[in-house]
Amino acid sequence: MKTVKSLFKAGKMSPPPPLPKRGKGVHFCSSMAKYVVSSLCMFIILYSFSPGIAAGEPPRPSMAAHRALYEAQQAMELNEKTKAAEILRTFIRENPKKNHYLLEFHLANVLALSGKSGQALAHYEKTLVLNPGYSAAWQNLGKTHLDLENYLEAGDAFLRGYETSETKDGSILYYAAVSYLMGKRVGKALPHLEFLASGKAGGPRSEWFEALLKAYMDLKQEDKAFKLIHRLLEEQGDDPRWWKLLAQFHLQKGEYSHAAEALTIYSYFTALKEQEIVLLGDLYNVIGVPVKAARYYEKAMSICGKIVKKEKLASAYIAAHKQDRAMEVLEEAISQEPDAKLCFMKGQLLYGQRGFDHAYQAFERCTRLNPKDGRPHVMMGYCALQQDNIELAKRAFQNASRFHKQKKDAERMLTQLAKWK
Repeated sequence: MKTVKSLFKAGKMSPPPPLPKRGKGVHFCSSMAKYVVSSLCMFIILYSFSPGIAAGEPPRPSMAAHRALYEAQQAMELNEKTKAAEILRTFIRENPKKNHYLLEFHLANVLALSGKSGQALAHYEKTLVLNPGYSAAWQNLGKTHLDLENYLEAGDAFLRGYETSETKDGSILYYAAVSYLMGKRVGKALPHLEFLASGKAGGPRSEWFEALLKAYMDLKQEDKAFKLIHRLLEEQGDDPRWWKLLAQFHLQKGEYSHAAEALTIYSYFTALKEQEIVLLGDLYNVIGVPVKAARYYEKAMSICGKIVKKEKLASAYIAAHKQDRAMEVLEEAISQEPDAKLCFMKGQLLYGQRGFDHAYQAFERCTRLNPKDGRPHVMMGYCALQQDNIELAKRAFQNASRFHKQKKDAERMLTQLAKWK
């Protein structure tokens, strides 16, 4: 969670979305699996120290309190936060009967902007004891609870901030709903998000719809989610985010063909990121279109060139019966960065092409790159058998028998070889 100071200066808080794996090697985008906080631009509301600013306030501060507020303001203008806080603290301590909610509010702001969220929290709460209807304090209290990751308390504070505000700004209600989402109280967030999406709080914003879709999916109200997203596609079909969300929903339901279709349409409206390109490759691979999968892996590899993408690319070419192209990819990758997995794939490909001598060499290289894997030893044994080299086969199976997972098969082959004498 960013500090109050950094958020006040600039900021938005938006999580990025990693792409965790979902069965069969398919990645599924988790921007909706994460709580939606895009456009959650939180800031500490700073009102002037002038006592006449706040609307509907209780009795005005005394002249002495006003003087303390002014002195603290002068210190803040010089960026002397510690001095400003001490001025206000000293006055409150020495003049308990003259305490005023504005003194507590501005002391809380100074502390918040100094990164002292825990101390600020107590003074926002004192502000609200003195003036329970002060919306700015409720909003700042919510922001401070967010800094401290007290999500449910933050939601309650923002909700009160919305209820006590004169303007009934929908953004404040959205902050409350998102706080509940972050606190895993989806049911508590839902009615507020539905109200925001209805347009009764003003023109709905995209992030409000995203949060509502997230809530529907979390509550397994898939019919409502799909109805909403199709409505958005009808109204804003050129907005790529709705196609991406549709793809994510299909992924969560395991509907990979529909997910690939939606994500492909998404790619027509915006340039895909590397992880999205790989995702499309994974999807086409799973639904049995390896040629298209290879196309996307090629594209992703041109951006990054990581071993994992070359492995996927080679697998796609093998599935597409393009063994020569698969071999080119494997040999290029191995020459750049020797890798046991890629060498094993090369050995398997050569074995399938009956190139047993070269396959043996590829598997032998695997044993050097990853001495903890017993599979290459087994395959070396089979390669040797295909070349009628019994002694070489025995040696390979004996090595394989030292590995727990390969022990049973290796000993079975050694028993059979012993009968061939």
